Amino acid sequence: MRHYLIATALIISNCFTLHAYAQNTNNESVSAIAFDDFVFHDSLTQYKLHYAFAGDVEKPGILFIHGTPGSWSAFDLYLNEPSLQHDYFMVSIDRIGWGGSSFEEPDVIEKNSRKPNSFSVQAESISAVMQRYPNKKWLLLGHSLGASIAPKVALINDKVKSLLLLAGSLEPKLGKPRWFNRFGNTLLIHWLLPKPLKYSNDEIMVLRDELKMLETELEKQKLDVDVVVMQGMKDKLVSPKNSKYIMQTWPTSFNSVREIELADANHFLPWQQTELVIKAIREFDY
Repeated sequence: MRHYLIATALIISNCFTLHAYAQNTNNESVSAIAFDDFVFHDSLTQYKLHYAFAGDVEKPGILFIHGTPGSWSAFDLYLNEPSLQHDYFMVSIDRIGWGGSSFEEPDVIEKNSRKPNSFSVQAESISAVMQRYPNKKWLLLGHSLGASIAPKVALINDKVKSLLLLAGSLEPKLGKPRWFNRFGNTLLIHWLLPKPLKYSNDEIMVLRDELKMLETELEKQKLDVDVVVMQGMKDKLVSPKNSKYIMQTWPTSFNSVREIELADANHFLPWQQTELVIKAIREFDY
């Protein structure tokens, strides 16, 4: 019982600490944000996708991808920023399983069916949003698990020209679940967890295997994509060692790779390093 309480407390602490920052809002110019919903489906499952957008639809695109847990509102301060509205068309999605983006479990689970938390399904749904604006080139800005998924989108959609990855878990060995994630995945504890915590833990449980597959795919590719990785060196949720891995392994897979290490920053870069993130956005040419 003691271990259950400790593990549950750690899962809740990690998830809701992230959730609290993801709900950081700026209410100025809220009317500038609009919303859309549409249905995306593969051979087995139907998904409802929800996203917010703002800015000039004729300008270059920025697509924001939140972590776990999270929602489109993790980036509402960017969508509400007047200078960004003037120069870009911005989209912030609810990833499948979060916010207004939902999925229907198939009646029959086939042996090789893909789960909604797989990078392939997540990336295809994000790409489906991009395809609604077929002539646009995109910068993908991902935070935490969103940064882990963003390179997979670049592998399947050649409209991605830039990646800005904030505090992303990208090295497979560093993406392994922690002991409390494994404990939370046991049958009884998993059943007891609230649905958001359960789904968040599910996403972390598959992370290492998904990163291994991503690593293998990137080894075979040379993408015309520029990458900037921003990492806080006091990050307690994602290892700062990820940036070293990226600089050692990714230059052969991308057009360019650059890192920004922040000595005193933690995991919550989108909200605590906003000016620097906007500066990095503007340095991309796409």
